[in-house]
Amino acid sequence: PTPEARADEDDGPVAEMPEEPAADVEHVRVSLRLPSGQRATRRFRPSDTLEVLFAVASALSGKPPDTLDVSTQMPKRSLRDAEGGLAATVKDAKVGGNMLLIETGKRRRETQQ
Repeated sequence: PTPEARADEDDGPVAEMPEEPAADVEHVRVSLRLPSGQRATRRFRPSDTLEVLFAVASALSGKPPDTLDVSTQMPKRSLRDAEGGLAATVKDAKVGGNMLLIETGKRRRETQQ
């Protein structure tokens, strides 16, 4: 394979789209703006972790989760920096009702322990 193909393999696979909760169960709605400019609205359980949100971002954008950043717009805040990291819940990260920005080409910061 070419060096580019090998580099892509190092980032891991694109995530499978997690199942969306039904409209009649408790949920929060999150709007996502994709790198292409398209928008998607998605329901999450309040107990879903940010890892689930990143999996949705990965499936929507076709990019591996480790290459993505998802952030709030105002104030701009990366969800990777949320208290509790990707194990934080959607409820605790207070992302319900927000427009989140999915950005690609962001390498996960290696400095985090």
